[in-house]
Amino acid sequence: MYSAPGFDPNAFVGGVTSAYWRSVNDNPATPLLDRATQTRYPPGSTWKLGVAAMALKRGIVTFRTHMPIPCRGGLQYGNRFFRCWKAQGHGDLTLTEAIAQSCDVYFYQLGIKLGVTSLVEDGNEWGARSRTGIDLPSEIPSEFPTGPEYYDRLYGARRWTSAVALNLAIGQGENAQTLANVVRLFQMLASDGHVRTPYVVHPPRTPSAVSLDLTPEQLAGLRQAMIAVVEEGTARSGRLAGLQIAGKTGTAQNPHGAAHGWFIGFAPAEKPEIVVGAILEFAQHGTAAIPVVSRAIAHYLGLEEAAAAKLRVTVPTDSAPQPFQLPVGHPDGHAPCYPASANSIGRCSAR
Repeated sequence: MYSAPGFDPNAFVGGVTSAYWRSVNDNPATPLLDRATQTRYPPGSTWKLGVAAMALKRGIVTFRTHMPIPCRGGLQYGNRFFRCWKAQGHGDLTLTEAIAQSCDVYFYQLGIKLGVTSLVEDGNEWGARSRTGIDLPSEIPSEFPTGPEYYDRLYGARRWTSAVALNLAIGQGENAQTLANVVRLFQMLASDGHVRTPYVVHPPRTPSAVSLDLTPEQLAGLRQAMIAVVEEGTARSGRLAGLQIAGKTGTAQNPHGAAHGWFIGFAPAEKPEIVVGAILEFAQHGTAAIPVVSRAIAHYLGLEEAAAAKLRVTVPTDSAPQPFQLPVGHPDGHAPCYPASANSIGRCSAR
């Protein structure tokens, strides 16, 4: 586990000097803060793997499922237009292809199919509002809606629509996760679907009962999709000769400045031994975190670190731009759309 900016723990042995304490305690960069367990970030597109798992578990999709509306750069939902990170669109995709290309329009529609209740129910069941239970002090819980009543309290009863499902489905909106908690999700995806509580010194006394409830075939399919992310999708700058890495990028919108960049990866992809996650604050793109993760994986597996350290970003951000409200009375045929009624699927006026 690594957090930067950091501090020298040796300076605290035998008592820290007042000058050094002021230099770290009053530092606006907060070096005393463990960014792995004490800071929350929107998970961005890393959360799409969780949403895909929810839909597979509930039998809503298979890996070959197409959505009703192909990606043409965005999706109209009611009077709002939700954009995809790829303005020219991804076209008609399967679930596997949508994961590899991180297509927002596909996952907008998947979020609508799941609905707010299912998205929140499964997220909470899998620990989206929990601490990981790691044996370190001061770990904070992640933040996630408790249920539809959460939105009633936040916006007022009947003053919100199922459009919140679109943001939840791409890891934005009312969702803020610690790095440790997102790594825990990927640990489940990389193994048999059961959570293993992380620890530094003291292993947990009792195993956790949390499970994704996916079949071995579904877990294998998700791993194949994450292999495609690295081999041909948004993380293809993370390829290492002689090693197959699976993972997912994410770009978290940040209201205070440049976006944060996520990458969670595990290897060897077919029989994982290690899961590594990184978030780089203000990195602008998720792909900026790929070399950090690739190098850590290479070091752990005894491979050439130099090659991993030289990996370069090759693709643009996969963070969806903010949706915008369409002007009243705009011409018909602006874009394919969904009506803004709960869990409804159907085409609006489309060219």
